[in-house]
Amino acid sequence: MILGIDISKRYFDATLRHAGGQTSYARFANEPSGIETLLGWLSEQGVQSLHACMEATDLYWEAVAERLYGQGYTVSVVNPARIKGFALSQLRRNKTDKQDSAVIAAFCAALTPPAWQPLSETQRTLRALERHRDDLLQMLTQQKNRAASSKDPNVLASLQRILDNLQQELAQVEQQIADLVAQNETLRQHKALLCSIKGIGAITAHKLMAEFNDLPHYASARAAAADAGLTPAHYESGDTVRRKPKLAKIGKAAIRRILYFPAITAMRFNPILRPFAERLRQRGKPEKLIIAAVMRKLLHIAYGVLKHRSPFDPNWRCAHPTPT
Repeated sequence: MILGIDISKRYFDATLRHAGGQTSYARFANEPSGIETLLGWLSEQGVQSLHACMEATDLYWEAVAERLYGQGYTVSVVNPARIKGFALSQLRRNKTDKQDSAVIAAFCAALTPPAWQPLSETQRTLRALERHRDDLLQMLTQQKNRAASSKDPNVLASLQRILDNLQQELAQVEQQIADLVAQNETLRQHKALLCSIKGIGAITAHKLMAEFNDLPHYASARAAAADAGLTPAHYESGDTVRRKPKLAKIGKAAIRRILYFPAITAMRFNPILRPFAERLRQRGKPEKLIIAAVMRKLLHIAYGVLKHRSPFDPNWRCAHPTPT
């Protein structure tokens, strides 16, 4: 059986496609009691094997997905853009929560998206700490900007106390991240491999391990770059329409943000990416395109060192020439 789930913050709609073609629909509260009610409803429907599919909408889907996974059901978490494209291909004219759950179920039945697996407890903690660190940095920037524009001594004193507390919290969180990585053998090895790449430091390595923990499990470096939205999108039609290629940006925006400044560093110091960027400049490519290309190459290298469990070697191509 196929289950399509459309999830929002307060509730989720579920459409169950039976083997005979008929469907059943119900709405549940997006809270632990509502998820348990869903499981009871599935039992009443005679469900034994199930493929549940839902969109990756914020973090509202995680509790539902984990509970279904824990029951032994197959769960797929899909990019909302794929569902939207599928709905357009089906000429769906109405958009309601009930209709959306039916579209997700139809998408799952037609395309059988890959199964999702939950993060380990360590991965979950690392991701939560990294995202909390980003929030603290954002708050620090906001308060520093306020302090720079304020003239009142009372306000300045208050802001300084806030800044001191934020700096202290940031230091504690960064230490927690470092300790977590140091205590886990896999994370420790991955960090060492990533930090062997010129342009990637400890902070970037932590972020990549948190947000792209399955990087070495992709079928190819190109597939990983595509999932990060770092592949070029071409637009051509007939003999006259030839638009300039640009980044597809259909994928994990967080990875693009993570790699931007490391790519700029790699353009200066990485023995492979520095000449690569220079060749693009000599061909007249704009700087923005060069940075994007270096970001993609940097992700390719990161994929390679993790996939093959081997530190970065700038002379690898010389030792392993491409067969002719």
